[in-house]
Amino acid sequence: MSGQEGETQARRRTIVVLQDEMRRVLDATRVLLDEFNGLNKGDKNEVGAALERVKRAEEDVMTLRTALIRELGQVGTLLVNREDLLRAAFAVEDIFGHINGVAFKMSQLTKSSVRNRKYKDAITSLLGLLIDGISKLNESIRALSINPDQSIQMAAQVQRIESSIDNNYREAVAMVMKTATNVKELITVKEVVESIEDCADAMLDASDAGTILALGM
Repeated sequence: MSGQEGETQARRRTIVVLQDEMRRVLDATRVLLDEFNGLNKGDKNEVGAALERVKRAEEDVMTLRTALIRELGQVGTLLVNREDLLRAAFAVEDIFGHINGVAFKMSQLTKSSVRNRKYKDAITSLLGLLIDGISKLNESIRALSINPDQSIQMAAQVQRIESSIDNNYREAVAMVMKTATNVKELITVKEVVESIEDCADAMLDASDAGTILALGM
């Protein structure tokens, strides 16, 4: 096997692990909407099941990250862009820390806050945009092994969605400041929308890391 063939196979194996990691992040992001719907219905079982699914996805991501590091260690200097691969993997995993934050902070919302139409619409809209953005990021990572140029194009879509989240976030914060009837309500609802915006920032960082990886392929 030539050096070039060996590098191609090593890159393919590591990219597959990164793609699996990204897919589990997308799965967990979708669960956030299930959790919020469960909160809105007052269904503790649905909320608990959603939190458990997020936990399992996190464990899978950590396992995949370990597998990726092991794979990169085995190929040694065979991959010239192994640092870019590792940076992308850490950036994808970092999204999960923010997903956990969103899940926890939503679980602290009171029934009255969850069922407030203005809050419900704002949070649902932000979660929908976040899921769209993570879905595009997933497509971008998947395209790395097929068409790196397409991966870069998908990353541009992630950036546009992140910009929309920023706009919605600012509008949501302004709305919460006007709508909240007490300090606790103000803090808890504001923390939820802020955590979603933080997750979107981490999504954009991962997209940038994926773009750097695509440029080197």
